Amino acid sequence: AAQRRCTMSSALLCLLVYDIPDDRRRNRIFKLLKQYGQPMQLSAFEARLSLAERKQLMREVSRLLDTRVDRFVLYAIGKEQERGILSFGPPRPEIKQATYYLV
Repeated sequence: AAQRRCTMSSALLCLLVYDIPDDRRRNRIFKLLKQYGQPMQLSAFEARLSLAERKQLMREVSRLLDTRVDRFVLYAIGKEQERGILSFGPPRPEIKQATYYLV
């Protein structure tokens, strides 16, 4: 298996959120998303992903979901919009480069 890392210059901050009632499918999605980004809250991740990585992630997620009942949304946030993110509480953790394996 080859390890790939995204290039930060082409990557956008992405918010990955999901609502999956089935524990087994939800755990599979969680494990997959940990390969791409950082958990922020229950059912929410942040990641820095290139266009190719976003497409790959969506393909992988689509294989795990039951779209009759599960919901997954990927919000790609542009550099300009990222500067406008506001929050309270501890600072957002640094989002590292995506590391995942292609088989």
